[in-house]
Amino acid sequence: MRNLFLSAAAAVAVALPSTASAQLASPNGALPSGVSVIGGVVADLIGTNGTRLVSQLSASSLYRGFSNNPENPVPGTASGNPLTIGTQTGFTASNLLLLGGGLSSASFRFTLYDGDTGAGNFDENDNTLLVNGATIGNWSSVSTSQTNSTGGTIGSATLGFLDDQLYTGWFTTTDLTALGTIWSALNTNLSLVFQLQDVDPADNFFDFTQGINSSLINVGSGPTVQPPTGTAVPEPASLALVIGGAMAMGAAARRRRKA
Repeated sequence: MRNLFLSAAAAVAVALPSTASAQLASPNGALPSGVSVIGGVVADLIGTNGTRLVSQLSASSLYRGFSNNPENPVPGTASGNPLTIGTQTGFTASNLLLLGGGLSSASFRFTLYDGDTGAGNFDENDNTLLVNGATIGNWSSVSTSQTNSTGGTIGSATLGFLDDQLYTGWFTTTDLTALGTIWSALNTNLSLVFQLQDVDPADNFFDFTQGINSSLINVGSGPTVQPPTGTAVPEPASLALVIGGAMAMGAAARRRRKA
């Protein structure tokens, strides 16, 4: 599987305890070192050809407040139902071309304080994650880990994002309809839009801006391609030059044979 890591330049890696590493790991394997251990929104996409594309949206660019009263009005977020948690931009046609024409799976990591979607919380089974308009999953059904502000786990894994606490968890989908919707919008708009749909909106305060402490809270950037070690992943323009050069060499060889 080829890896295209879309991570922040000059990000600081933070070592996790082994228990945290296991509980917060991506379903697709190790994340690039530039991705913070908690905080922000991480998108981990697998193309139909097995190529992997990873990006992170910074925590400080995400939504905080009630769905009808934002406290962190920044570009890419919006109040309402669904409320727009954040928008990952920076994808390019060249990035997406390397994914083979579609997605085979998509995973998304969220860190949320005061989610109220755990067992017995008043928003249990009320909230749904949407990505580019596609339904991804129920916030109460996600396996999550409670952490401190530096990513160290507190207690064992649970389901949902609990009341008045900081939790991180992964949503994953292999549903072809959802993947097709995400892919179509991603190609059209070159972005991923993350939204939360609530059965009874405006009854809960959401804080997606927490995570790694203030020195790292802005970890995250638009996509930049980083091929895996020892495996060059040519950009489409470079690939065209290689193909064109090979064709020219073949033509020259045929002319020599005829002569």
